[in-house]
Amino acid sequence: MGRLQGKVAAITGAASGIGFACAERFAQEGAIIAGIDLATQPPSWGTVQAKAPETSFVGLVDVRDEPTVQSTVEGIRKDHGRIDILVNAAGVEGNGLAHELDAADWDRTLDINLKGSFLVAKHVLPAMIEQGSGSIVHLASVEGLEGLSGALPYNVSKGGVIQMTRTMAIDYARNGIRVNCVCPGLIDTPLTSLLLEPDLAQIRKQMIDWHMLDRAGRPEEVAAAVLFLASDDASFVTGHPLVVDGGWMTGKRIDFG
Repeated sequence: MGRLQGKVAAITGAASGIGFACAERFAQEGAIIAGIDLATQPPSWGTVQAKAPETSFVGLVDVRDEPTVQSTVEGIRKDHGRIDILVNAAGVEGNGLAHELDAADWDRTLDINLKGSFLVAKHVLPAMIEQGSGSIVHLASVEGLEGLSGALPYNVSKGGVIQMTRTMAIDYARNGIRVNCVCPGLIDTPLTSLLLEPDLAQIRKQMIDWHMLDRAGRPEEVAAAVLFLASDDASFVTGHPLVVDGGWMTGKRIDFG
């Protein structure tokens, strides 16, 4: 029997990257997947459905749009009867210096990464409160724990996710609901694929050098950490930002030659 056997897991950003990796891994562990994404269809979604036949996918969901989020969550509850797990993996990059940043770019990053996670959690929480149990895992970033130059809106949005995680953990612990977040380092996903462009190769190399394991991470490695937090294996863990960064946050390495 899998670690999530029979549990209903709602996953945003389920069409690609870390969200899709979570859907695959959770399905392997016996979960019923309710995928949510802005895309109309996720690539290779059939591989998830083969492992979890009761799985559903809802496309064209903008996590910034509360009425759409509310109706989507209500549909999941109607289809599956309950929601045991929420993974908020929908997200976007956001770069720029404060004095040059367009307010619309700031709003887009904060609205998707922070407000979107809040809105989905807001409408999932009543089901979990009614059940007296639940696990929420937000996707944050190491950039929410320390600054990175030229990425003001992204840093702020992920720092907000971490603080939201802690506050929700306090607010809902007595309802039997755990709330945690994962803080990845550089992960090879469609979101970071821009760094594969030749003119950005030096930036990618510099970022990889910050990882003590000397490589970028893989989506399935983050999904394994999300699985731990979502499962009963983490039954005494709440309010925690779990770093999955190949050693980025460990410190700075000096090569003595």
